Amino acid sequence: MTSGWLLKDSIEIEGAKVDCELTNEHKYAILKRCYASTHFTMDEKKALQTKVFEKDDSDAGRNVVKVCEYSLPDAALKEKLWAELTDLNSTDGLMDSKLKMQGFFQRKAQLELITPYFEKFYAVVNKIVESRQREFAEVFASHLSPSFMARDSDEKAFNDLLEKANKEKDFYIRFLKAEIESIDVTKRSRKLCETYKLN
Repeated sequence: MTSGWLLKDSIEIEGAKVDCELTNEHKYAILKRCYASTHFTMDEKKALQTKVFEKDDSDAGRNVVKVCEYSLPDAALKEKLWAELTDLNSTDGLMDSKLKMQGFFQRKAQLELITPYFEKFYAVVNKIVESRQREFAEVFASHLSPSFMARDSDEKAFNDLLEKANKEKDFYIRFLKAEIESIDVTKRSRKLCETYKLN
């Protein structure tokens, strides 16, 4: 339905046009979802992209195109992006790195593709924090963290990271503690939902 909005350049629900502007931000969000999805062919994705950018030559639009290219559901692409993001000698600018991370970490559409990188994240994040500039390290840690899974293994992994972390890296220590707290809250919420019974 939403991909149809892009082609018609208007919002329609059950055949009725909605009196609401389809902004560039709306279009970008829909297009990125379509590119990350396995339910569209490459030709369909390209057609949607062509339509979205037929009158848009903005910097924001060009960045969206990059994210779309990085978000394709392809295991080889994930491997390539991961290698580039974890390259300690990378010369990529912070913006380019952010775009790659956005495309790479499609947790809603590509969980199976990114799951193998959760353990790799735990293995490399301390080294990233020690070796790269703070700005990059902060973005890397926050964008690629598997804490949303809130498994027992994630809680243990973050506690292990905290134990080994350089205590002089205050921003990183705060990040790790916040992730541990978030995991705990999520786990307790899940337990409450599982045990709650209606009278």
